[in-house]
Amino acid sequence: MPGGWLYVADFGIRKKTIGAGQVGASVGLGQDMLASESGLAEYIEKQKKLIARHLSETKFAGPQTTAFADADEAQLLFVRHNAPSVGKMLHVQTYVRLGVWLGIVTLTTIDTQLIIVRPDYEAFVKGLRISPEAAN
Repeated sequence: MPGGWLYVADFGIRKKTIGAGQVGASVGLGQDMLASESGLAEYIEKQKKLIARHLSETKFAGPQTTAFADADEAQLLFVRHNAPSVGKMLHVQTYVRLGVWLGIVTLTTIDTQLIIVRPDYEAFVKGLRISPEAAN
């Protein structure tokens, strides 16, 4: 667990904030099942359409191939959007496929805070493993 972060049950981790009303970074963990082992690209395209409908001024980068221990495939997607109450936000989504099981790791942060939270995020993701039970 990176220093300055809190574990949140059934979610992931959240960066501690100092003041009330501050938006802290978070890393959420989720999972889903694909229709087939070749379905990750289609899944990500559907996610992009869903995200674009719900967030304003959305810009995407990726997906691009990334590495993840013991995965059959992993893709990285960056999403920037404008949140009227806080400004520019960034979501870094890592999609990790093993068979038809899909793990999703999402970093959410204020765009300008990425340089500060990125080392902790990368260390956290590097420590994640796919449990054998998840893929069955």
